[in-house]
Amino acid sequence: MVANTSLSSRATAQQLPGLGTRRHNRGVVLQTLLREETASRADLARLTGLARPTITEVIRELLATGVVIETGHSQEVRVGKPSVMLEIDAQAAQSIAVDLTRPDWIVGAVCGPDGSIRLRHEIARASASDQGAAVTTLVARLSAQSGVPVLGVGIGVPLGADEEATAVSAALATAPETVSLPVHIAAEADLVARAEAGYGTDEFLLVRAGDVISTAIVTEYTAGTPTARELAHLDVGGDAGRACRCGNSGCVHVWLAVLGERIETAADEDAKDALRREAGTRLGTPLAAIVSALDLPHVVLSGTSGLRGDALCDAAETALSAARLPSAHVEVRCSGMEDAVLRGAAAQVLAVELA
Repeated sequence: MVANTSLSSRATAQQLPGLGTRRHNRGVVLQTLLREETASRADLARLTGLARPTITEVIRELLATGVVIETGHSQEVRVGKPSVMLEIDAQAAQSIAVDLTRPDWIVGAVCGPDGSIRLRHEIARASASDQGAAVTTLVARLSAQSGVPVLGVGIGVPLGADEEATAVSAALATAPETVSLPVHIAAEADLVARAEAGYGTDEFLLVRAGDVISTAIVTEYTAGTPTARELAHLDVGGDAGRACRCGNSGCVHVWLAVLGERIETAADEDAKDALRREAGTRLGTPLAAIVSALDLPHVVLSGTSGLRGDALCDAAETALSAARLPSAHVEVRCSGMEDAVLRGAAAQVLAVELA
């Protein structure tokens, strides 16, 4: 799989050893414009720490390629000639994102540089016996309907789906309609973490609940590094009523799967919240080792399960804090982001192609 490259401006030349100084400077400028939306050359020099001659050279190249455009003079009242404002051309920085993590649908979208979805299509998995061909058809349709050249294709896959990723990548690389498009594939937890991080600097542990519970870590030390891992199969007590694939009936994975099924038939909201609290309590303790080792201040719980909600987060936060030193508080929140895999896949394309 293609390794993730961080959108964060925290990345340094040392963290991007293979890209070279020139490409690194270009990436830093583009990342700053994505975050700030609009800036002058002087603003970019101040925000990035790059020398003015370097900024001038980078902007000259970006203007020539059409990725960056001049939008007029600054309205700021100041002595001297008004600054010319710059921004990324949304039409020149679109990408195609594909979500292969859903059980029933293959979802594709054309996304703008801010992650907004401009165009969307879905294909039922039941009708897609050849997944590589189905994704190729979907990408070709989205590319044609976008009306503008796209930077590339970002694809989110379930953790461990290497064979599926290889088949899809090979199909895209050989079809005439898609052969020229760069393809970047990553595990869903890494992509959701990228989408949650946006352009900020917060450090957190992302927990993605799906067929398996996977995690990804966002810190200044993991910038540009795939960190998606399956959460350890830990016995969190009790008997869930069936064995996990690890063989343990008290494993956190089987507990969350069983509680997720129970919530679908729960009698009322009180009963659902009781199940969410139990899920949070059982999940909090296994997360404590990761959070403590990396001293992470936040945990973000993501996924489409009905277990999501304040009761889950509150219980997980209580259990997690109880397993650590009392003074080491950790905030746990549930993600409210829609289409997080698609948004993360689009950000993946931007990070690599505009670096």
